[in-house]
Amino acid sequence: MDEPFYKTAAIGYDELFARATNSFIPSLLKAAQIAPAHRVLDVATGTGAAAQAAAIVVGPSGSVIAGDISPAMLETAKRNLKNQSITLATFDAHALPYEDCRFDAVICQLGLMFFSDPLGALSEFRRVLRPNGWTAVSVTTTPERSLFARIGAVIARCAPEKAEKLNRFFSIPDATCLHSLLHRAGFQEIYVQLETRPIKFSSFDDYFSGITKGATLSGQEYVQLAPDMQVTVREEVWRGLASPSVGEPLTIEMDVLIGSGGR
Repeated sequence: MDEPFYKTAAIGYDELFARATNSFIPSLLKAAQIAPAHRVLDVATGTGAAAQAAAIVVGPSGSVIAGDISPAMLETAKRNLKNQSITLATFDAHALPYEDCRFDAVICQLGLMFFSDPLGALSEFRRVLRPNGWTAVSVTTTPERSLFARIGAVIARCAPEKAEKLNRFFSIPDATCLHSLLHRAGFQEIYVQLETRPIKFSSFDDYFSGITKGATLSGQEYVQLAPDMQVTVREEVWRGLASPSVGEPLTIEMDVLIGSGGR
């Protein structure tokens, strides 16, 4: 898996993207059947929000390992996470550095669709699960039902050389695809549900501010565009959101698939 975030992206991500997506975390933890005293692995932890929520559930008798391939993300997570039951680690989701049957639950919040080999990563998740343990993952769906991935789709159209990387946002576009991946990875009792949240912003400028700071993969690619191309992308995104009036509040409905499977 590629190193997905630059240092500036980690800051922007924490300020905006995590704020908007944290409402999906309770459903993710419920799908993973996390309980007190559990040992939990959080893969692609980002800035640590899901790990923090899991640590509260498992309590002092449990433990959480929060890992990411991005050192910049882990640096931000280190500043955010104060719970002593959380251990941070750098690793690649495709080759987890843990023995078989170590964890009671493995979670991955909005990361699986970026992996170069989602099936291989899910197989690793299953390998490190104990018998009767559960994995739960959440993924984005299509551009028009995403929060910031829609910006990546616009960039991909305007700069085709970036399309392969940005189209990873939509590598798992529907419940059938996610269910198939979990099944092929060997999981049992598979459940996939679609959740929708209205994400509110004070204005389009508020919505786009994280992108201009380099937040998320879309933001990383946006800040590398030529200034005239940045203007083109911003205007197309604005039109795609039904051209909200300048300074007016903006609400975007975001769809997330949450899939789970037991070992």
